[in-house]
Amino acid sequence: MSNARKTKKTSSRRASQNVKTTKTTRPTESALHPATALEIMVSRAIDQELEWYFSYAESALHRESVGMLPSYAAVRVLATEPTDDAVRSRALDMARVVRGCLHAMRPLDAEILRAVYTPRSWPRNVEKAFDSLSAIAVRLAFADDPWPPRSGRSGLEHAAAIRLSAALTSSSVSVARLRNQAQRLVANAVVAYAGQRALEGAPMGVG
Repeated sequence: MSNARKTKKTSSRRASQNVKTTKTTRPTESALHPATALEIMVSRAIDQELEWYFSYAESALHRESVGMLPSYAAVRVLATEPTDDAVRSRALDMARVVRGCLHAMRPLDAEILRAVYTPRSWPRNVEKAFDSLSAIAVRLAFADDPWPPRSGRSGLEHAAAIRLSAALTSSSVSVARLRNQAQRLVANAVVAYAGQRALEGAPMGVG
C-alpha cells in the first residue's frame, strides 16, 4: 500500500473516531437527571412544551390563535374536555405561560433554548457528533458572537455549520470539548426554565 493511501486511510479512521455516533438524549433529561417516574414525566413534558413553543406556538401566539397543544397536554385535555374550544383555550393559556417563563429568564438562557428547540437541518456529521446540541456547538465553534441578533442569524449559522463540518472531517476540532461546553450551557438554560416553570405550577396534568 502506498504512503498516500495509508495516510488517507489513517485520516479517515481518525475522523471516524472523532465523530462518534451519540445516543439521542432529550436536553431536559441530560440537565435534570430525572430518577423517579414523576420526574421523568415532568422532564419529558417540559421537553415537549419547549419544542412545541419554538416550532409552532410562539408564532401562533402573535396571532392569538394557538390551536394545538403539545402531545402530553393534548392527551389530558381530550380525556376530560374533548372539544376544539377546550383545546384552543388551554393551548393559548399554555403558550402565554411558556412565553412568560422565557421572558423571566436571563436572555442568554432563553436564546440557548431557542437555538436548541428551533427546528432546522445540519450537515450529517455535525448532527452525528452533537445530536440535540448541534445548534449550540455550531455557534460555539466559530462564531465571534455566538448569540447575534435574530435578524442576522440564519446565514451566520449556515456558514458556521459548513465550517464545523469541514473541521470534523479533518479532525481539527475537539468534539468532546465542544460537547461539554454546549452541554453545560444547555443544562443551565433547562434548569433555569424548569425553575421558572415550577413557579407557574407543574406542566398540565403532571403531578
